[in-house]
Amino acid sequence: MERFIKFSSHLGGLLDPGSLDIYLAKLFATRYVMILVGLVATLQMLDLLSESDNILAGEGAVYSDLWHYVTLRTPTLLSLFSPFVTLLAAIMCLAGLNVHSEIVIMKAAGWSAFRIIMPMIMMSFLIACLHFVFTETVTVDAKAELRNWKENKYAADLPPAPDTVYDTWVNDGNNLIKAESANRNGSILLLDKVTQYIRDKDQRITSLIKADFAVYRDGKWTMFEVREFDIRTLKVTPMENLVWDTDIPPERFIALALKPDQVNLQRLRTAIAQLEKEGHNTASFETMLYQKFVSPLSTLLMPLLAGLAAFGLHRGGGLFGRIALTGAMGFGYFVINNLFIALGQYGAVPPVIAAWLPFLLFFLTGISFILLTEE
Repeated sequence: MERFIKFSSHLGGLLDPGSLDIYLAKLFATRYVMILVGLVATLQMLDLLSESDNILAGEGAVYSDLWHYVTLRTPTLLSLFSPFVTLLAAIMCLAGLNVHSEIVIMKAAGWSAFRIIMPMIMMSFLIACLHFVFTETVTVDAKAELRNWKENKYAADLPPAPDTVYDTWVNDGNNLIKAESANRNGSILLLDKVTQYIRDKDQRITSLIKADFAVYRDGKWTMFEVREFDIRTLKVTPMENLVWDTDIPPERFIALALKPDQVNLQRLRTAIAQLEKEGHNTASFETMLYQKFVSPLSTLLMPLLAGLAAFGLHRGGGLFGRIALTGAMGFGYFVINNLFIALGQYGAVPPVIAAWLPFLLFFLTGISFILLTEE
């Protein structure tokens, strides 16, 4: 009754609907923050307990490394679970309004279902914007640093992580270049086991030039331990270290080394453009590029899906069932979205469809639910 009286005072005879919008937005935001902090803290604690032995077993490890692990892992958990937490917050908020008959009051005052959830959608949009900025500026770097630290068995005082790719093929005019691995650290690029396939104008291989490794430094390439094999004479000619006269930029070799979820949007776009020039399949990268936008925007879906738990007579029963169905719908979105991401990465579905189709389908589903309750 106390909450009912407090809520009724917010209506103020609908003379100030803005105050009611603020009330609903604050109600939603408060639950979002509480659930997010509680969920991430719990998951981080469990994760730290499972990794603490490995962290402290690292070379030169100290107890402060446990806190360093937390600072690198927490941004990933925040970005990963933000949309799901939005769903839980929306369900708690709208179900609570339904239980206390506040939904009934608002509808009696002439507010439609869309008007009721509009403050939550606007707050979700703000959360989506913060999610995008946080992911692009904090999470991607934290993921990359944590991956490098983990691959080096949590050793202390590691240098910056290099970009590495294996079995790389690139075009050099009419010739083909193969490197077993490409490793970049700062401005230096190292190619291991380099083979040049020299071809004539008819695309026929005339000779092979092999080098144990090649180094790009100070704007030029140098090949070491070089040997030339002539296809026509079957003769192998040892050569000294050779300056490699080529226009191949180092970015061409390292584009495939990028992890889409560990680089920002601009760097991913640059890698896609570089790979397209070389004729590589970019479906995997393009799918993750679109997903950088879809993941934060999925936050907007959650108040729409949660509307199923709000709009219906509490005294008519079925509230728990509607809450369970809403939770299943939200969970189903994440499952289907991940399925389509995998299909897009393997090229089974065009990247733009793989990224956006689940979002559009569930968006229309949420709109349909609310329209049905209006009728």
